[in-house]
Amino acid sequence: MQEENVTQEPGVPEIPGVPEVPETSEAQSEEQEESTAPAHDRELSCQNCGAPLSYMEGENVITCPYCGTTTMLAGYDNIVKIDGHSMLPMHVNENDAISTLITWLSKGFFRSKSYVSTAKVASVKGLMLPYWIVKSSASTSWHGKKKRTKTTGTGDKKRTQTWWEPVSGRFSEDFTWPEYARENPEEFWGIGNIQPGKKSVFPDWGKFWLKFGGSKQSSNRNMLDGQIPFDIEAVKSAGMADDLVNGQITQERAEANARGNIKEHQAKKAESKADVLSDVDTTVNVNKVDLVYVPMWEMKYSMDGKEYSALVDGAKKEVLSAEYPVGKKAKITIFDTVLGIPAIIAGVVGFGANGPAGAKIAMFILVALMLAYSLKKGLGSRN
Repeated sequence: MQEENVTQEPGVPEIPGVPEVPETSEAQSEEQEESTAPAHDRELSCQNCGAPLSYMEGENVITCPYCGTTTMLAGYDNIVKIDGHSMLPMHVNENDAISTLITWLSKGFFRSKSYVSTAKVASVKGLMLPYWIVKSSASTSWHGKKKRTKTTGTGDKKRTQTWWEPVSGRFSEDFTWPEYARENPEEFWGIGNIQPGKKSVFPDWGKFWLKFGGSKQSSNRNMLDGQIPFDIEAVKSAGMADDLVNGQITQERAEANARGNIKEHQAKKAESKADVLSDVDTTVNVNKVDLVYVPMWEMKYSMDGKEYSALVDGAKKEVLSAEYPVGKKAKITIFDTVLGIPAIIAGVVGFGANGPAGAKIAMFILVALMLAYSLKKGLGSRN
């Protein structure tokens, strides 16, 4: 490939703190299943075993449920067998996925153990999703300007000078970039959030207005870590055969999409290196493109009466993306910090030599607000 220069079901046992867990992942209503799993309306034969392959219109990457061979419909009367076909092993069962989420919800400054006792898992759905993993490297050069200031003199002679200093640089990064092999990344919650730099953790602050932190972006993780040859029998043993999803996007298109997304990712990184960016030039070198099936658990749960979603890695005990309510301790800490800094300043000014009375009053008001809010949150609801 050439370089491209681009410019800019099993049962779920009861778990402490999770009082309502469905007995199986198949506990969805028939009506819901019919709405999310339409019948296949096309057929062709597997090039390896000859078994009939059912697929829906628009699906171009089809995996045989009998032998595991994957076929790509690259164009009219152009059927290609995909050799670079693998999977990440299913090491996390349904019960493990729930435990992973509960543990995650119990840790961290913004999350709270007090919420876990109210957690109720509404649904757990296993997924075996197709991704084109684009193994590539990107080299980016950038030019821009940084604003510089310098203060000289004192009193009436104090002057502040401002000027713009030219800056430039270069950085490189390797990727195993995941491109979801279907048209709609929103058909299952959170799967569009695993690309590097995408927002993957979403805090629910409720009515709290000091919304600082709590979110997170996906890291540049190795999507081929633990990769094994695709094994349809292993998929069946994990109970995921019925959740094996065909792809819709061809390899060529996935590679083009990955190039564009990598370019955008690199451009955002370059923006943080200058106050004004004049140009960014990225060279993307694609080394290999593999079709990899990735096991995941899509979960819906409620805490304190409000519904949230989460996506757990089926190969590792890891939360890939999630929504969650921010705990009251985090809110109290942030509130007291924001008001505490000006309260200290007002106190130093007010109680200093010949300090103004207004500063003392301001300090007492701020301290009173901090105490009132802390007591209200400490004695009130979790929100």
